[in-house]
Amino acid sequence: MKKYFLTFIALFVVHICASQIFEKDTSINSFSNDTIKEGIITINTSKEITDLVTKKIAYNTSKKKEKNYCIQLFYGSENGAIRTQTNFRIAFPYTSTDLEFDSPNWKVKVGNYKTRLIADKHLQKIILKFKDAIVLEPKK
Repeated sequence: MKKYFLTFIALFVVHICASQIFEKDTSINSFSNDTIKEGIITINTSKEITDLVTKKIAYNTSKKKEKNYCIQLFYGSENGAIRTQTNFRIAFPYTSTDLEFDSPNWKVKVGNYKTRLIADKHLQKIILKFKDAIVLEPKK
């Protein structure tokens, strides 16, 4: 009796799967090439929105050139820099790090702080785990 019941369940599952596959195939084939047309999309915006987008682009490009304070965690060998970066990512998972090569040494830097005060506040948290961390002045 158990054998018949399992066979019935297996056939029922196969029937359901086959009907869903058939249903998907027919829905794909129901579109013809005549219903898909190419066209031109026109977006009408006000002058204020266009001006705002232009200002935002100008602000972003000027901000990239602006130098800010950062915290240097490590200065030395490549292996030490990678180890420090990995340990920092474990300790502070939501803070990004930069690994830079300044021949012949590697640097691990954190943050992009607008003022020295903000950088010092973050340094107080970081220095508890990374004793050699220092705040670097922006290059002029």
